[in-house]
Amino acid sequence: MKTILTVIRKQENIVEFADSCADVFIMADRQFSSGYDRNDLKECIKQAHRINRRLYVRCDRLYDQNELEELKSFLKNINEWGADGIIYSDIGVFSLLSDLGISCKGIYAPETLLTNYHDIADLENDGVEGCVISKDIPLADVTDIAEKCPDYCYLRIHGPILIAYSHRRYIASYLKEDCEHEEGYYLQEETRDTRLPLVEKKEGSWLYGTTLQSLNAIKLLEEKPFAGFIVDNVFDDDAETLRILKLYENVINGNMEAESALGQLDFEKEYTAIEEVRKTWLDKE
Repeated sequence: MKTILTVIRKQENIVEFADSCADVFIMADRQFSSGYDRNDLKECIKQAHRINRRLYVRCDRLYDQNELEELKSFLKNINEWGADGIIYSDIGVFSLLSDLGISCKGIYAPETLLTNYHDIADLENDGVEGCVISKDIPLADVTDIAEKCPDYCYLRIHGPILIAYSHRRYIASYLKEDCEHEEGYYLQEETRDTRLPLVEKKEGSWLYGTTLQSLNAIKLLEEKPFAGFIVDNVFDDDAETLRILKLYENVINGNMEAESALGQLDFEKEYTAIEEVRKTWLDKE
């Protein structure tokens, strides 16, 4: 199996992942990511290492000039604590890792930006250690990029699709109250029925769409030279993430047919199959 990276939301659940197919755990700091859960990352890293897993810290924000000193201190700390990697959305973090002499692996994950081979080849030539391909391009393009940049690209295979991240605070503006809102709020366009989950913190807003799933395509993807796959269940509890990981493991190992695994998804959610992703809404008509 390819390397599997998975989000764990709560520190107390790390040991539950000891028998999962996940090789790398992704955890977040409340200040420097979209995450709301409060975890002691120093202890999380120790716990992951005790069960022979790597731990990557997610920094999926853009950082203002006045935050850089705090960000530098944070990056130094997690490196000293033994973090194995950092997944970042702000390309400025790449420069900081180099300037600070930080040894843990850096993976650039800018959500929608990496859509062609030249984007990614340039990053590799510049010394970026790995990147996450955009999930908004057709599967044929995704696999073509991976074949041109073997063992370099990561791919999100499951989890809510991030549509937009902005410093703008939609809920606070609408309600005229300066609060943070983790769950229970949605945006809905006047001409569409789809309700888009919205997470909002003082640092900005994260707007999500449907949930990506790759069960029909996972055996094909396993044959391609990806560096790894990411299961990013940002809204689900850790027990549901473990269940999802098991479905993918069973399909990859031939212990379950994709159709049977698909039937075990939670269809209270709206799913988009990775093989159905198109370049633009014009292609979906």
